Amino acid sequence: MKFQQSGCLCAAKRTGRTGPSAETDERVRETFVMSPQKSTHRASRELQMPQSSVWRILRKRLRVRGYQLLLLQALNPQDHNARFHFCVDFEQRLEEDGFAEKLVFSDEATFHVCGKVNRHNVRIWGTENPHATMEHVRDSPTVFCAVSSCKFYGPLFFAEPTVTGINYLDMLQLWLMPQLQEDSEDFIFQQDGAPPRFHFEVRAHINAIFPVVALGALLTVTLFLPGLHGHLI
Repeated sequence: MKFQQSGCLCAAKRTGRTGPSAETDERVRETFVMSPQKSTHRASRELQMPQSSVWRILRKRLRVRGYQLLLLQALNPQDHNARFHFCVDFEQRLEEDGFAEKLVFSDEATFHVCGKVNRHNVRIWGTENPHATMEHVRDSPTVFCAVSSCKFYGPLFFAEPTVTGINYLDMLQLWLMPQLQEDSEDFIFQQDGAPPRFHFEVRAHINAIFPVVALGALLTVTLFLPGLHGHLI
């Protein structure tokens, strides 16, 4: 029948579903211009249209994409040279026998239970990367750990919402240092240069425990990784 009607056995072109109207495209565009960080699910509820249609209009018709936020460490201009020199110096120290086995690395992390740092839920829609930054108040539990080649110390949960020089010093004196000194008399304790570690009472306590000696006769020394206000002792 098809051959008799058209003289061809090819499948006829299907009309398919009609695409969104220009008015619908404009509604989607306006809602994301007013609120670029809005999720497609929320826009779907506000515009009363399927989420897949919202996403398709954004990506296929409006040619915009969702830019995902990156978590970056804020660095001062002088921190770059400090980090470079630290890496060179640290690489040389690793060549010394027994140096790596003495290292005890430490740090703490803040855990958010409200989804703040879930970057999959935070996107900025636009035709160009906005290079935007976002600040959050650190109001969730902070956990400290230390690790060596043979042992894991922690985790320790700070009772206070913010780590300060005072409660960090209490943690060192009452919890971490007694364990480290009991396990070994010769170790190298590492911490970064964040403000709580740079508190004058913390530095005085650490300097009283760890002698700072020349590289050629390294015994026990505290390493401050260059970062925010960081330095190398």
